[in-house]
Amino acid sequence: MLPLFLIIPLLGKYMDIKATSIQAARYAAWERTVWFGSSDWTAAQKTDLEIQHEVLQRFFSDNATAKIQSSQSSAGTWAGGPKPLWKDRGGNSMLADYNSNVNQGSARAQTPGTMDAILDPVVSVVNVVDSILGSKFELDMKSLYTTTIKVQTVQTGPIRDVITGRSSSSGAPLFTATNVLVANGWNANGPDNVKKQVEGLTPMSIAQRDPTKTILQILQIVTTVFAPELMPDHLKFGGVIQPDIVPDDRLK
Repeated sequence: MLPLFLIIPLLGKYMDIKATSIQAARYAAWERTVWFGSSDWTAAQKTDLEIQHEVLQRFFSDNATAKIQSSQSSAGTWAGGPKPLWKDRGGNSMLADYNSNVNQGSARAQTPGTMDAILDPVVSVVNVVDSILGSKFELDMKSLYTTTIKVQTVQTGPIRDVITGRSSSSGAPLFTATNVLVANGWNANGPDNVKKQVEGLTPMSIAQRDPTKTILQILQIVTTVFAPELMPDHLKFGGVIQPDIVPDDRLK
């Protein structure tokens, strides 16, 4: 009966590590949907190692009273040490090393499904047109995010005695949790980035970009002798794209 009473709390500790691994995988997957990296916005990038450090700090550390901080992405030690629950009856931690016990890996892949196969060539054509016009509409065609968390526990002497009953270094459980999301994580890098996106869907907006804009304004000024309504202040060819413009009645 003694081994039975010893192994019951140990199983509870392992179940808690497994549950934490699942929550950490969910967190890492959601982080990757917004921190996916972008050529237009380098600030929207976060490495796998940075997410791994955040996972260690926010899920696997004894940080019940610690505040969530951006500096945790570059932390190098446990926040208050590993969770106190994850210790054997001798007080030995079941997660010994900060960097080697928990590993996180993320992947961003092509969106699955028939609609993706239909839209892919359309987006390619739009991108070619946008590159010629100097604008850029970006439709996220890689929205399949997969994150895997691996937690390697340590088999301490007391745990080895309970599990195997003999001296052995094998048998330390490895917990793996995977989370998969399909999400469009595009976010804007300010008004200029929003304007470029909108211009990519409005080809006529080239009329409001130099040198086309300057040429058209000169022609309009010349023709105002016969048609005053063609003044640049009255008629703006191609339309004007102005992000973050709020009507006056909304500001009162």
